[in-house]
Amino acid sequence: MENKLVKILISLLLVLLAVLSCFVVARLCDDSALNRTLLDSIDEKTATVMKLTSASAVASAGISAIPGDTATPIAEKLADLTGYFLIVLSVLYTEKALLTLLGAAAFKILVPVACAAGIVGVWFWGRGKLLARKLAVFALAIAVAIPVSLLVSDGIYDRYSVRIDETLASSEELNEETAPLAEADRDESIIATVLGRLSETATSLANKAAALLNRYVESVAILIVTSCILPCLGLVVILWLTKLLFGVDVVSRARSARPGMNPGERPPERPDPSARRRA
Repeated sequence: MENKLVKILISLLLVLLAVLSCFVVARLCDDSALNRTLLDSIDEKTATVMKLTSASAVASAGISAIPGDTATPIAEKLADLTGYFLIVLSVLYTEKALLTLLGAAAFKILVPVACAAGIVGVWFWGRGKLLARKLAVFALAIAVAIPVSLLVSDGIYDRYSVRIDETLASSEELNEETAPLAEADRDESIIATVLGRLSETATSLANKAAALLNRYVESVAILIVTSCILPCLGLVVILWLTKLLFGVDVVSRARSARPGMNPGERPPERPDPSARRRA
């Protein structure tokens, strides 16, 4: 009788925990100051990437108007950076979705499921207790890993954001200098007049363009490290815990599920020509 009373109390406690997790903790996490700060930081980085993308496109067009063959490869390399900005932008939107969805999934789904498994383990199935503990640890990891990785990346980004601001300022300055050249429409006399008015030569403008390209490359590297690599550490932790707790290697399963070949299927063996000769 006493043992049954303990089971009833544990079950009621787990039901209360599931209700609090689903309706109270999940809402607090969604409306928390940390969550809002991280979302604002992602929005700020997104706006910066958009500015860099548009500024690099304008700079590429202006640099291509500089006379001579030196500036043309620089303009082409600068235009190629648009693909990297697109990758960073896609990762930022993915981080925003994960930050919004994974916290809700942890406290609205996984914790109640863990509590249900714990109740089943108390009354019927002893291994349900172990499953409940694993699900609870996994839910906590999902709720913590992504925010912590974003906090680390934000701390590093704040140190190097000045470099990105300098890149935007240098790009705007060069765009103002090359805008009259682009409007000259390759007329050599007008271009010479514009260069004389600017007190610049084509060589000096090409050197400024090369320095600007280096700044853009540095900015891309900063964005990739702080917006792609460091936040992915949270996903690595989640995948590692999935393998550790449940014995499911997500990466290996994704590799084995290649198109045209089922998991565990071997490629057909080729006949041995020496066997034919012996026959």
